[in-house]
Amino acid sequence: MAPANRLQALLDLSHKVSSSLDLSDVLQAFAEQATELTGATAAELSFWDRDRDCLVMLVERLQGSDEITEEGGQIYRLSDFPATRHCLVEQAPVQIRVSREEDDPAERQLLESRNQKTLLMLPLVARGETIGLMEVIDVEDRDFDDHDVDFCQALCDVVGVAVRNAMLYAEMQELAARDKLTGLYNRRLFEEQFDAAVARSLRNGEELSLLVVDLDGLKRINDLGGHPAGDEALRALADSLRASVRAGDVPCRLGGDEFAVILPGATPADAIRVAERSQESLIARGPYSFSGGVARASANLGSIYDLYRSADIAAYRAKAAGGARTLLGVESRTPA
Repeated sequence: MAPANRLQALLDLSHKVSSSLDLSDVLQAFAEQATELTGATAAELSFWDRDRDCLVMLVERLQGSDEITEEGGQIYRLSDFPATRHCLVEQAPVQIRVSREEDDPAERQLLESRNQKTLLMLPLVARGETIGLMEVIDVEDRDFDDHDVDFCQALCDVVGVAVRNAMLYAEMQELAARDKLTGLYNRRLFEEQFDAAVARSLRNGEELSLLVVDLDGLKRINDLGGHPAGDEALRALADSLRASVRAGDVPCRLGGDEFAVILPGATPADAIRVAERSQESLIARGPYSFSGGVARASANLGSIYDLYRSADIAAYRAKAAGGARTLLGVESRTPA
């Protein structure tokens, strides 16, 4: 039977992970237990990406330090590690020791490259499906006994369901933040991200620009081709923005024919270049164009609404001038 502190640890872990749907919380709770209660040097949790046939590390606890990497950590191709694939597919624990020549040479080589001697792998299973892998690693040459394996399997049983629930919750949150027609973020997400970006810019003095975009002639497109034609034009604009923004930019559909892109770290000139790339991309997709407006956050900003309104008015002026262009807005200032 497992020591009493292990049983209590499982109860504590179960309580922690059942009280949160945040993946970071679940991973942190796991990392606090696995190494300490097995006497191992390191512990990892990885997600099985079946589409890419690889493992993506989610969390690693190494020498008392947790590295939470659920946005995408170290990737291991399963084609290179047959013992790992066996563990995942057969849902059976696998031990690897560098000292045992009959063990998987790829696993032994990886351990040796990290100055480690022993590895215990267990499948992370939720509702009968393998979703990932738990690994317990030691720098000492040891044989994990039945108590170790049983305890780690119990950890997997608790954490597997919690990880699955947290990932499903994250997917639902992501879907709720997306515009159904275009797949871009919706107005709710825009407002949350815009508020946070402006606050961060004013606090840290970082550049921030906003690009507001209106599709030209949506009513005419709908009149001539019906709403399916209008939907196609809106999707084309969304695709053009998505293909033209920089890493870290946040393209959104605000509703109707209005779109916006939050551009952290961008000067107005940077925002204009994004708009120009988007315009070229849109024109290449069909007889479409847009009118855009750009505004920059500054220390003299009167309010968040003033920044949006400055970009929106600039987009209106661009449309009034014939469309298919992007203009700069007038910087808002606080009253003297």
